[in-house]
Amino acid sequence: MMIHLLLAAQAVIGGPPASAADFPARRAAALGALGAQLLIVPAQSSFKGDDGAGFQQATDFFYFTGLGDVVGNVLVLDGASRSATLFVGQPHPAITRPPSPTPGFDQVLPVDSLDLWLRRHFPTAAGILVSPNDYRGQARGPAPMAGTVARWEGYLRNLGWSRDVGSGLGVTRPLREIKDAGEVAILSRVGAMSGNAMLAGLRALRPGARQRQAELKVIASCIEAGGRHSFWPWTMSGPHAVFTDLFNSFIDYDNHDRVMKAGDVVRVDVGCQVDRYMGDVGRTAPVSGHFTPGQREAWDLFIAGYRAGLTVLKDGARTTEVYQAALNRIRALAPGLKTAEGKRAAEFLLGPNGTDAWEIHGVGLDDAEGLSAVLRTGMTVAYEIMYAVDGDGFYLEDMILIEPNGYKVLTPGLPYTATEVEMAMRPGLRR
Repeated sequence: MMIHLLLAAQAVIGGPPASAADFPARRAAALGALGAQLLIVPAQSSFKGDDGAGFQQATDFFYFTGLGDVVGNVLVLDGASRSATLFVGQPHPAITRPPSPTPGFDQVLPVDSLDLWLRRHFPTAAGILVSPNDYRGQARGPAPMAGTVARWEGYLRNLGWSRDVGSGLGVTRPLREIKDAGEVAILSRVGAMSGNAMLAGLRALRPGARQRQAELKVIASCIEAGGRHSFWPWTMSGPHAVFTDLFNSFIDYDNHDRVMKAGDVVRVDVGCQVDRYMGDVGRTAPVSGHFTPGQREAWDLFIAGYRAGLTVLKDGARTTEVYQAALNRIRALAPGLKTAEGKRAAEFLLGPNGTDAWEIHGVGLDDAEGLSAVLRTGMTVAYEIMYAVDGDGFYLEDMILIEPNGYKVLTPGLPYTATEVEMAMRPGLRR
């Protein structure tokens, strides 16, 4: 069947792990959380596309194995026997690099033995979980085009498994969301690099330029600093800066490219990547270099709320508490607003849907690693809030490390207020 053919088309490209993480300890932690279940963690099933900047491994697979440059491998964690088995195949004939070493696994078996191995372990498995590697944008059907978990469920059914097949995120996400010291060190570098790339994007905004031109400045900044981009940058201008339109760019051939116009505001949402760890940071900025009076008031109101929310960030804080602190500050400032846009901004933000698009999401091997209702020491998160008023989309995002009694901004030195953003856009200014 299709999945079996993908597994058999395994290719090893070589190369050591990108970080010094204790991969066996990570596998042991997952095994301890599985009970008697099996967790199937697939690597990517194909090479990168010609348009890709570089091969991106399935992040759960890399997190547990350190094997960044393999295709078609499968890791199976067996909670009943507390064992980790890696299934590999013959190298693809087009790949001439030597295979990566695979130490530390309880067994390393050919991928052709996976069918028989699973059948033998079905009787002792309390359940089967699969780590998804297409959590964004997967088709809902038909079955051959559905997400990772659905495709593996079909494969397992053909082998004789009759019980439920679930997502492994409940096991993998709690482990991945708390970063160790090595991960924090990499993400600190990623944050600084991403902030500089974001400033490069701001300084490329001008009337008559295409969004693509600003995006190229972001990419160049990441590369010149020794990294690459986490995701293709968003410099979404005018109507595309409104958050309800953003994700349409994922199915747009031109990524919503357009000529920027005076009066537009732009969502500059970017990230650089180092050692497979990704950044995510951004600001809203005016194409002309100057906010209109209404945009300025709406933005500075937003900033005041954002900064009030920052003061709440620490171990044990709930995201709802962060948002409430932001709204309390906005409510206190609302009576003093003078422009029509500023007043409508306060009305929307304090209304029933004002925080619908706000997020505090993890960042690490993925630029968005899921949401957590409660913040814990060691989490690296993107504090990302946004809203729209009068056709203008406003958005702000920093990378933040949660500490026991507070937080550390991993993207320091960036502008906040309208005046600071305008100053940061001036040519020649650097952090």
